Order: sequence, then structure tokens, then C-alpha cells
Amino acid sequence: MTAPAGFLDFFVLEAGEYVEQLDALLLAAGTGGPDLEGLQRAARALRGSATMAKLPAFAEMAAGVERVGRGLRSGETRWEPALAGALVATVDDCKLLLRNVRSWGAADDARSRARIDELSRYAPLRTATPVASQPAAPDGGFLATEVANIGAGAELLATRPSDRDAAANVLRRVRAMRGIAGVKDHPSLADVLEATEYAAHALERGEAEISPERLAVLGAAATVLRGISAAMRIGSTLDPASPELARFASALDAMQAKETEQERVVPISELFYQDGGPTVVQPAPNPPTSPAERFRLEVVSQGEHLRRLVADARGARDDLARDRVRRSLRQALRGLRQAAESYGERDVAEFVASHNDDVVRLDARALDSLDEIAAMLAQPATSPASLVARLRALQEQPAQMTPTRPSIVAPPSPTPQKRDHPAAVAVGQIAASGTRAPTPAQGSLLDAGIAKLGTLASAPLVAPAPLPEQPVVPIDVLLYRGRAAIERCLEIREQVRSMGGPIDEETLGELFDLLDLALTD
Repeated sequence: MTAPAGFLDFFVLEAGEYVEQLDALLLAAGTGGPDLEGLQRAARALRGSATMAKLPAFAEMAAGVERVGRGLRSGETRWEPALAGALVATVDDCKLLLRNVRSWGAADDARSRARIDELSRYAPLRTATPVASQPAAPDGGFLATEVANIGAGAELLATRPSDRDAAANVLRRVRAMRGIAGVKDHPSLADVLEATEYAAHALERGEAEISPERLAVLGAAATVLRGISAAMRIGSTLDPASPELARFASALDAMQAKETEQERVVPISELFYQDGGPTVVQPAPNPPTSPAERFRLEVVSQGEHLRRLVADARGARDDLARDRVRRSLRQALRGLRQAAESYGERDVAEFVASHNDDVVRLDARALDSLDEIAAMLAQPATSPASLVARLRALQEQPAQMTPTRPSIVAPPSPTPQKRDHPAAVAVGQIAASGTRAPTPAQGSLLDAGIAKLGTLASAPLVAPAPLPEQPVVPIDVLLYRGRAAIERCLEIREQVRSMGGPIDEETLGELFDLLDLALTD
């Protein structure tokens, strides 16, 4: 089992939470069994995280737990002490195997395989659905009926923004649609269901009522879901260019724009008069971190997210995928720009503002520039000076481009010219005789040239130019000093975190030397 270090670190954190949720659900289970919806939800989330981290053993174990939950809900599987013991043992082994992700071995493979086989006895694997499955039959079916029910619930919730029972009904039905193979046969269905769940989740979080922007998303989603359900019943799909989808995309953009604005961080300096008079808040003489350092730590995750979106934009092959990436890029760029303005990072904010339209249009050059800056933001060890220099270079780059001048070569004459007559006659004679034109004695010339190469050492073509002796460079000039030594320490820290495990003596010695050098300036 191999996966990038960044994926493994994220997986260990995320999977640990899901495993703890499964453990809590099984601990609270009585004779009637655990909360089946929560069990399936946590197992499905663990399976998705393991799949993203390319850890098939964890994904199969989570899939086994998910199949057991599905079987218990449908009545195909009966809750009994032996099944409870198998689930508890699987969760306990997940905790143990989670510690060995970075050093996976044959014993871990055997342990995971034993748990997978044990769960398969209670919930066997089903036959895989073909990849190129056909849409629903013309007479309708579960999927078409359920999509119509979700659309009706979303429409009802749009008229009752504080009805928690209606919201709970919509959320329960939407979450039950996860993992159904037929959803992927309708490209826009997954996006609409995800937006519906997000819009209705406000009441579940305890808010008094749903905001107007979310209500607009619910109303537009209801219209799209009705159209998808009708298309399913006749064995078709909803037209990606339909006005219903355009209205839904517009409502979703408005909701994302409104909610992103509410997350703006306001500098404390903006909360007082700018007249230079006495203030209540006094700046610390030696603050632990500067606003620039806090900004760099804040945008690490945003930089990584932007890089993933750029990769998705480059791989988008259809209009729906490109529209989805455009919405995500627009929201991510808006969040980065607001964070930059909040922390006073004008160069980053100006770069985002100048490249926003080109990036949203998925311009290849703008995506390359964004990917480069996002990679620098994702690395906290990048020096601020190099980041600012690169930002300004990218902003000035379009202005340095000059349009290509038209060619000044005259067009060919429609009639033969007098100067072309000798060449035309010679070519005609050669073609008539069927022989090749005479060539010079190239072999003898090549031999003579090779023979003269050996005389260059004694008889050079030009007089040798004397080179002055280079001065001796003191060795202390080549060492890190001051801020450069601190930045090198940060680079080593990131390398140690990504590799995991204990630090070796050589690296530790280099850190101590760098700390001494940092005090020299």
C-alpha cells in the first residue's frame, strides 16, 4: 500500500474521526442494533477517504461495514451477537491498522483480509453494476420516483423556510441516494443533490430559518429534479443546455457569493478611528507572529485546493464538468482574494483580481499562472520576497508581450521573371537527361577539414584570451545567516513532517547549526 505523504497525513486525521464515530455507534447499540443510517454514513465516508488515499484494504473493510448496514436496513441481514462482535473487531482492527499506514506490511494485509472475509459472510458482495448501464426503464422505477419525491420536498421546503420536519425528510432522502449506481447516468443529478443537501442543512445545524439565497437554490433544484425524473421515465437525460439548469447554476453562484462574503476577516485596525489619536488597543511590542505569517499559514489549504481545481479544469471533458469547475474556481478565488485583503496582502489580491476572469474562462495560460502561485502558497517555507517577485512578474508578463508583425515578404509573381530563366533552363535540361547535377568533391574537402583539426592546438585561429585568476571566496559567505537560516529550518521541518517517524542525528545536527547561524546577524 503506497500513497503520497500528504494524502496519508490527511487520511490518518480524517479516518480517525470516522473510526471513532463507528466505535461510538457500536458502543451505544443495544439488542436492537446501532443507528443504521449513522453506521452507513460513517462507513461510506471512511470508504471514500480510503479510496482517495489509495488504500484499498481500508476501503474494502469500510465497504464491508457499509454492506452490513445496508443489509440490516433492508432486512436481508439479522442483528445478532456474532455480527456485533464481527463489527466491533473490524473497528478495533481499523484503529490498529491506522497506526501502520506508513509502514504497511504482509501482516497488516492478512489482518485486513481476515476482517473483510468475516464481514462478507454476513453481507456478501453483490454483482457489480456495468459501467455503461442504461438509463432507467421507460416505465419509471425507484430512482425516478425518489428523485421526484426529493424535488417535491425541496419545493415544499422552499415555501416553509423554518419547517425542520420538511428539511429532515429532504436530507434523509438525499443521503439515501449516495452510492446508487444509476445517479452517475445523469450527469447533473449528483450536483443538484449535493446543492440541495447543503441548502437544507442550515435547519439541521440549528439556524432559525433558511436564508433567501438557499431558498432560491432549493426552488431551482426542485425544478431540475422534476425534469430529471421525467427524463428518467422515458429513458432519456436532461439537456445540459436547458434553462432549468442555467437557473439552478445562477442560484448556486449567488448563494456561494453571499456566504463567502460573510467569512471575511476584518483587521482590528479597521475597528477604530484613523485620526492618529489615542486608542484602546495597543500593539504588542514583540508579537509571536506577524500578519504576513498568519496569512501564509491561513492560505496553505487554499493553495492546495486551488491546485486540485486547476487539475480538474485541465481534465474537464464536457460542458457540465467545465461549469462545475468554473463555479468552484470562482468561489475559491473569491475566498483567496478576501483573505488577502483582510491580511493586507495587496499583491495576492491584485493578482487574483487581474486573473479572475481568465481563470474562470479556463484559459490555459491563466491556469498555469494560478497553479504556480497556488504551489507557492501551499508551501509555508516559501519566502515572502520570492512570492511577491513572482506575483509581480506574472502581472507584468501580459504587458511585455508584443503583437506579431505581419510578414514583409512580397507575394510571388504570377508570371515567370527574367532572372528565373537560367535556373529554369538548367532544371529542364537535368530532368530531360535523367542524370543528377554534378557535385563538388565533397569527400576530399571533408578529409582535409578533419586533418586540420589537429593543428588548432599549435596554430589557433585567434590568440588565446587570458583569464584573470578568481579571488578566494571565504567559506563563511557560503553559510546560511539570519533569516535565511530560519527559512532553511522551516524547510527541514516540513520535510520531517512529510516523511514521518523520528528525526535522524544528521538532520538534528543541521538544525542546531542553523539555529547558531541564525544568531550571527
